[in-house]
Amino acid sequence: MILLCSNGLTSYELLQEARKYVGSAKKAALVVTADPEYKEKNYHVDRCCRQLAYLGLEVDIFDFDTQPAGNLSAYGVVELMGGNPYYLLDSIRKHNAGDVLRGVAEKGLLIGWSAGALVLEKTIALADRYLPQLNFMGLGDLAGLGLTDVQILPHYSKQQKQDAATEEKCRQYERENQCTVLRLNDGEGVVLDGEPRVIRSAMSVEVAGVGFINPLIAASGTFGFGREFAELYPLSLLGGVSCKGITIKERPGNPPPRVTEAPGGMLNAVGLQNPGVDHFVREDLPWLSKQGTRVVANVAGNAPEDYCETVEKLNGTSIDMVELNISCPNVKQGGVQFGTTKEGVFGITSEVRKHCKKPLMVKLSPNVTDISEMAVAAEAAGADAVSLINTLTGMRIDIRSRRPIIRNNTGGFSGPALLPIALRMVWQTAQKVKIPIVGLGGISTWQDAVEMLLAGAAALQIGTVLFTDPYAPQKILEGLTRFMEEQGIKSLSELTGGVRPW
Repeated sequence: MILLCSNGLTSYELLQEARKYVGSAKKAALVVTADPEYKEKNYHVDRCCRQLAYLGLEVDIFDFDTQPAGNLSAYGVVELMGGNPYYLLDSIRKHNAGDVLRGVAEKGLLIGWSAGALVLEKTIALADRYLPQLNFMGLGDLAGLGLTDVQILPHYSKQQKQDAATEEKCRQYERENQCTVLRLNDGEGVVLDGEPRVIRSAMSVEVAGVGFINPLIAASGTFGFGREFAELYPLSLLGGVSCKGITIKERPGNPPPRVTEAPGGMLNAVGLQNPGVDHFVREDLPWLSKQGTRVVANVAGNAPEDYCETVEKLNGTSIDMVELNISCPNVKQGGVQFGTTKEGVFGITSEVRKHCKKPLMVKLSPNVTDISEMAVAAEAAGADAVSLINTLTGMRIDIRSRRPIIRNNTGGFSGPALLPIALRMVWQTAQKVKIPIVGLGGISTWQDAVEMLLAGAAALQIGTVLFTDPYAPQKILEGLTRFMEEQGIKSLSELTGGVRPW
């Protein structure tokens, strides 16, 4: 069986599709030959290994230039990486690997993505319309391996952004060659098991021009920078990660104790402990940006100039979006003071908007009289989206010592008990603004996720549930998939704002 895709198994749907065909295979070979410059140092290698390991496979790195092609016949799963299709095709020919790959497809699972997918087709001539400069070895014969007549154009949406003539070039190619080209975005693929079957991402959503492969974003402060969770599953399973709140300088956070349980959730006053924006850009972002998921940088500060300086340092980086944290109740100065009045929200948002070149999302506090009015102010000031709700201010007291359990006295309350409040606030806000809403607060199950979407959210953040069940994202995605199938829902976005009030 052959699976052609655009960027590896970078969606829940593709991972589940591949799982069907792994069978009894224990080991997989990841062929890195397509990228002559980096080979095993290519940053995609680690991501692909994690994705294959998620399927229960032990992964070996394989290179046609240094290992006998015949060795691949021992593997039940083989994945051809992206990179340079000309170089990969040339290497396959030189090492007589075509028949071996055909044999893998007949008895197991052969995955090809980007360059790896192109060489499995009958020709790689389509690549000449877009990236002829990759043919540095002067390959004249562009006939592919012919394992399938299906032709794909990978990274379609990315290519469109880089070249406005992408669609016309593709149509011209189709006319000249009397064929049909499948345009695949990242996270999409085509299964060649009998009749070709296209795998689209039914759960993909868009927020402020940023495409997410599914609506689940790990909420800021609950996921760190993702390294610990990446040991459990590939982060490409998530639509995105909202990073630990980042400030202009390193912050030690509040003194302990700063976390305690509470009925229906937890109370925390961590106090925005973080290594500072320079450390984040230098040490954390390079790794996170290679994990196949969207990166949202949550930015906090004590004064407007702190926010502005921080976002300026992020402008030239690979982050996909800035989340402006003006609603943290766990610090004694800054943040929340800007988010409790319409004037404050408008002022800080408009000031940051002048400096921020990335899509800007404002995270709103529920500790206000009317959160929808705060959203209106953010929209008027130039926000591209809003996220809500942040934590409610709460308190717990040790009855023996008569002191607050948390050293900060108060903290932010989060967890399942927040869901009804968050739903109400998202619903109210959806009546007032036109920009997208990312809903959060108490989401623990797929049913919660559906409710939040119906209330008006375009995407979701999940947080506190990750402390008790780090596999919650997978369970929520599984439940959403079943629900969509049962309800005949073709696109998850159909649910957004679908509530029918009495």
